Amino acid sequence: MSARSTILVVDDDEAVRIVTSEMLKRMSVDVHCVASGAEALQALDSGDFDAVLLDIGMPVMSGVEVYDRIRLHLPEQKVVFMTGFSEEEITDLDNRNTWILSKPFSMQNLSEVVGAVLP
Repeated sequence: MSARSTILVVDDDEAVRIVTSEMLKRMSVDVHCVASGAEALQALDSGDFDAVLLDIGMPVMSGVEVYDRIRLHLPEQKVVFMTGFSEEEITDLDNRNTWILSKPFSMQNLSEVVGAVLP
């Protein structure tokens, strides 16, 4: 993983954004956090991110809706879904060619997924 990688964290829960951001910073990753799908799309329009950590269960625009919009405009963008849902509830995500990080996740879980996404 490159020390200069930048990740966009998208989660409506401020605590999750803060903790995830701190973990990523310990991994020498630059982090930009937003609280909604609309903010994520705006950030992606104006910035260059190596990966997006995207919460599935957000109000107004779900993570799946955000993902679908990302794919239309940035088909090569690496996306990791973050979710507190059970595996049964997210089985339809398997065909979306993305990674899934189950909440709550440890530093080791996050490091493994980020390491796979940012070789």
